[in-house]
Amino acid sequence: MRDLDIDLLANDPWFATMAAERRDALLREARIERFAAGARIYGLGDPPNGLWAVLKGQVRLKGVSVNGVELLALIVRPGTWFGELSTFDGLPRPHEATTFGTTSLLHVPMTAFVHAAALQPELYRDLGLLVCAHQRTALRFIANSIGQSIRVRLALALLRASVAGDGTVTIRQDELAAIVGIARQTLNRHLKTFEREGVVAVAYAKIRILDMAGLHGIATE
Repeated sequence: MRDLDIDLLANDPWFATMAAERRDALLREARIERFAAGARIYGLGDPPNGLWAVLKGQVRLKGVSVNGVELLALIVRPGTWFGELSTFDGLPRPHEATTFGTTSLLHVPMTAFVHAAALQPELYRDLGLLVCAHQRTALRFIANSIGQSIRVRLALALLRASVAGDGTVTIRQDELAAIVGIARQTLNRHLKTFEREGVVAVAYAKIRILDMAGLHGIATE
């Protein structure tokens, strides 16, 4: 792997705190794969195909509600690992993973992970910690959403989704509505209010945050 790729992965809190010998064991088994926009990495209910990390682009993890509505569970950005749950327990995938834009991924296939873990058994503990970290993030999101107004939830969602803090949010409105937990028509009304207040500018599949301080203010109302 290129040094740039390794540096990017080292910024991930989970990977950065892993023992050096176990990081090396993973990287020795890993390979870089490139995908076009909209490619499916794995589908809901698929058998596990290993551990992944985003090097370039984005990956959307999507689930389906009991009434058949598609839900966006997570946007995975460069330097972040995903696919750990099924890699850990061997059960079918709980989400669909698809690329958003041209994407490069680091892939540790199941057989490769098992081989690495045979040499470094503590990798299973590391993987369990990644499962726990993502579970805690999900629980915080749920807790923070309870009792908050749509306006506050939307502001928080935009702040979380902004790329590297530069104020650019690359997301479709139906995906953003799923994150906030509202209908798309309701989302449109609130985005238009944010636009009138000079907080954001809305374009196709993209939202620019014009007033970051103002958005932070809304998020703490």
